[in-house]
Amino acid sequence: MAWRRPEARVRSGGALALLALALCAPAARGRALEWYSALVSTAYVDPQTNLTVRSVSESGRFGDSSPREGAQGLLGLPDGHPEGCDPDTRFHVPAPGGRAAAPWVALVARGGCIFKDKVLVAARRNASAVVVYNEERYGNLTAAMSHAGTGNIVVIMVSYPEGRGLRELVQKGIPVKMTIGIGTRHVQELISGQSVVFVAIAFITMMVISLAWLIFYYIQRFLYTGSQFRSQSHRKETKKVIGQLPVHTVKRGEKGIDVDAENCAVCIENFKAKDVVRILPCKHIFHRTCIDPWLLDHRTCPMCKLDVIKALGYWAEPEDTQETPAPGSTPGSVSAANSSVAAPDEGRSEGSSFTASATHESAPQCGAALKDDTGENTALLGEWPADYKTLSRYQSSKEN
Repeated sequence: MAWRRPEARVRSGGALALLALALCAPAARGRALEWYSALVSTAYVDPQTNLTVRSVSESGRFGDSSPREGAQGLLGLPDGHPEGCDPDTRFHVPAPGGRAAAPWVALVARGGCIFKDKVLVAARRNASAVVVYNEERYGNLTAAMSHAGTGNIVVIMVSYPEGRGLRELVQKGIPVKMTIGIGTRHVQELISGQSVVFVAIAFITMMVISLAWLIFYYIQRFLYTGSQFRSQSHRKETKKVIGQLPVHTVKRGEKGIDVDAENCAVCIENFKAKDVVRILPCKHIFHRTCIDPWLLDHRTCPMCKLDVIKALGYWAEPEDTQETPAPGSTPGSVSAANSSVAAPDEGRSEGSSFTASATHESAPQCGAALKDDTGENTALLGEWPADYKTLSRYQSSKEN
């Protein structure tokens, strides 16, 4: 099983954080970083009392693309629709004594078209500023206005009640002078309360998922490390046990092994002089370099499936491996796997004799043969007939 590294958990946590920020970003992008309020001062003469009525309040709001500077002039209303969206719209500006009004400020209603179109229509009529009053449904509120591309004309928004009152005065033919000044700078809050809650929930969820992944990873890593340690320890013990099996160096002309006819069932190569062979408890022989790796992984004889470790008296638990037969072995054939050699301990010299026995039984019966031969003296190799055709007769004579 392939384990993911902790860096992958960190990357997945970072991806969740970026996702949370991306979801919050649309609300933030729609708002300006800062905006300025506008001081709105009006003055007109009440026709009933002939008194000048003045009003000053910080009730306006500069548009996003408007220059932050003052402007003044008499208020003028568009002819026809109050929104002033028609490019051919003309404006009516009441002036004292009927003389021409210059400069003048356009007073238009919100809606009907985009803010940019309203401002451009008034700018073409040489208005010094444009005052947009909000819709009735918003009450006393003002809103941000996006009108990029309108030049240096001053643009502000006032509330609906204030704009309606000024409109009624102008409709009555009363000249109203408006002066616009710069108000207070306001920093726009980019994160609302809902966004804070959403980010907090996303952060907590990300932390819980990351913590769960880390706990799962380190538990699995601990189990995997323990399994590897036990496996390595088991292989070391198995290697020591395999080292107790007798070995023998093959000599040409040696009785019991025909170097030109017999072969190793693992590598399917004939035994040659000076080859070092390993002798298993079931008396099958193999090249030491071939059988040792096999026994480390499988622990059993490739021919008869005898558990070599148990046969030597070590009752370790077998590994969970799939046993596969050695290549080239066929039932009933007479080969090096069917004729076995038992060598004396490694402490003896190479010239010393070693015991052997032969059998024509099938491979699964080797385990039973091992039990029958335990504790008995086997014949020396020198007593074996060189001709394998007399093996059966030789064995029968020994048993009798």
